[in-house]
Amino acid sequence: MGAVPLLTIPPRWPIAGFYACYFAVVGVWIPYWPLHLTQLGLGATTIGLLMAMTQWIRIPAPPLWGALADRKSRRGVVLFTCLGALVSFCLFFLDDRLGWILAVTVLYSIFHTGPLSLADATAMELAMTHQWDYGRLRLWGSWGFVLCSFGVGPLSDLWGLEIVPVIIALLLAATLLCAFWMPGVPVPRGAPVTMRTLFAQADVRWFYFSAMMMQFSHGGYYGFMSLHLQHHGFTRTAIGLLWSVGVVAEVLLMSRSRTLLARFGVSWLLTFSLAMAALRWSLYAWTTAWLPLLFAQLLHAFTFGAFHVASVRRVHDLAPVQARGTAQGWLAALSYGVGGGISMALSGTLLDRFGHEAMFALLACAAAIGALASWRAHFLLSCPRG
Repeated sequence: MGAVPLLTIPPRWPIAGFYACYFAVVGVWIPYWPLHLTQLGLGATTIGLLMAMTQWIRIPAPPLWGALADRKSRRGVVLFTCLGALVSFCLFFLDDRLGWILAVTVLYSIFHTGPLSLADATAMELAMTHQWDYGRLRLWGSWGFVLCSFGVGPLSDLWGLEIVPVIIALLLAATLLCAFWMPGVPVPRGAPVTMRTLFAQADVRWFYFSAMMMQFSHGGYYGFMSLHLQHHGFTRTAIGLLWSVGVVAEVLLMSRSRTLLARFGVSWLLTFSLAMAALRWSLYAWTTAWLPLLFAQLLHAFTFGAFHVASVRRVHDLAPVQARGTAQGWLAALSYGVGGGISMALSGTLLDRFGHEAMFALLACAAAIGALASWRAHFLLSCPRG
């Protein structure tokens, strides 16, 4: 007679909780960790380097963790990386010298980049098996990000920036707890899938390239949209409102993503989302009038929400079943790591030399190229695979 579990939790809850806690950490890290480092006496250049390192590590780490998960245990790697992220982050409490902060930042980033792609692989497989809506699981990450990015501000005003690392540590512990309760998905054992095998088909290469161009087009937006609006006289309240409109639109679309995928298909949703990204960045380059800006922010529903859901589904469909963790890791590495990282560096240079409008015009061109690449991937996918 088997052991009776101490607590039975519906499998969707820990997955939704994982997304909420994981992106709550991101919602604190991005806006408030640089402020905490400033209080420790670090300069802007040093802080920029430290924050950039977390982006660069997204290139090698996710595929390596994915490959390990496919060979060993996906659930085991998720738990190990969540635990590693918590333990390594707690090392920040031991010392505040630059060398120590640098080393701990690298270690923490290696672990923290590990579980997300694997959670995506698990969530999509369970969604396909149980007829769930993957988007309704993933949208909890958006809520976690928004609540913490807005909520930690008043707390830091009340108790000081010393509360920031404490909040992150608590959220990392909550992420680990959710990962512990997350259901495992057996990974079939088969012949090892090398990078050459994974990218052997042209349609796969064109898809990954289109995903890289989508995130390239977003890099300047994430890094400099607030500066763009401030440059044109928008108040902080107005800037916050515009960002909120985008997140709400993203959440609403994710809650209906299964219906959209069933009605229009993955390929159409990917290509259409890239086309909408080209339109969105063109609007930012053309005008700062309120009505076009609100419309452009509503397009975040497609440029992030729909594209992310469709991308995870496309990887699930194209990758060999025994290599889905690796394939999702490469999606994160090439899109967010390579595409987003290069864009943030290049967009800053463009902004300084040519202005905000030129930067957004480049982002629009990148999204248009991505739309063509996505259409090419769809065309090749519809042909017999050889």
